[in-house]
This record gives sequence, structure tokens and C-alpha cells, in this order.
Amino acid sequence: MPESKLSPEIAEIERRFLNAGVVPPADRARGAYENAEGLLAALHWLRPQRAAAAEPSNTFSLVGKD
Repeated sequence: MPESKLSPEIAEIERRFLNAGVVPPADRARGAYENAEGLLAALHWLRPQRAAAAEPSNTFSLVGKD
């Protein structure tokens, strides 16, 4: 697949695949890269929300305790 026909996002995903040692078959590469792009775009929906307790408040204070 010529590098010039790939969008920058797809080229980045292809580079990630190659760095991980994943080489999809030539006839399925475009679909694999586009599916990976879709998953990365939806990644924020797949991560669980953080509970309020996961982010402690008032941990640091500029005022010294007496």
C-alpha cells in the first residue's frame, strides 16, 4: 500500500501496527487500519468514568495547620 494514499491518522496506525509486529494481509490492511482508527476514536467512550473518590480534594493546603 503506497504511503502517499494514506491519511496521516491511518499512517500513524500502520506505524503502530508495524512497531507491535502486527502485519495484516495486504488485502485486509486498509480495513484493519480503518477499524483501528474507529476504535481509537471511540476509546473515550470505552473507558470507565472515574469516581469522585479517585481524585482526592484538599490534599495540599497553602495555609499551615495550627
